[in-house]
Amino acid sequence: MTPAKPRTPPAPPVNDGARDDGIEAVFRAKGIPVTRQRRLVWEYFATGDRAATITEAADGLRDSGIGQATVYRTVQLLTDLGLLVRVQDRLGDIGYTAPPIGHSHPLVCGVCRRVVRFDGEGDLTSLEGRLADATGFAIYGHHLEVYGICPACREEVE
Repeated sequence: MTPAKPRTPPAPPVNDGARDDGIEAVFRAKGIPVTRQRRLVWEYFATGDRAATITEAADGLRDSGIGQATVYRTVQLLTDLGLLVRVQDRLGDIGYTAPPIGHSHPLVCGVCRRVVRFDGEGDLTSLEGRLADATGFAIYGHHLEVYGICPACREEVE
């Protein structure tokens, strides 16, 4: 049985600004204006509980007057700024999700692209130390994505 493709989530409501402080600072530091379109695209990804493709985001933002080309350009910009991360499901579809400002890693369902965040601080800090000792590298950061199948998708398959 092949799992169903994820449904396109509706465009999220404009939030109260609680998470906007981080993107405002990133944009300000780079001298890039935060336009209405950029904010809405970022909020679309930031308020979802799963990674969305550019097409899904464009479909979800269409009623806000934002086209697919604007979504594509904005996703590229937000990814370059570190405000979105690219994830891939097991079928090869590329989605994007907005990590919280700060340190976290995505645990991504390879079927529905649901995203759960974890910090992994203790284990990853220890791993970085061991890698530095073994290789002589001065490690300054890392990027980690973990993939699996969420309980809901596992239940559908069984």
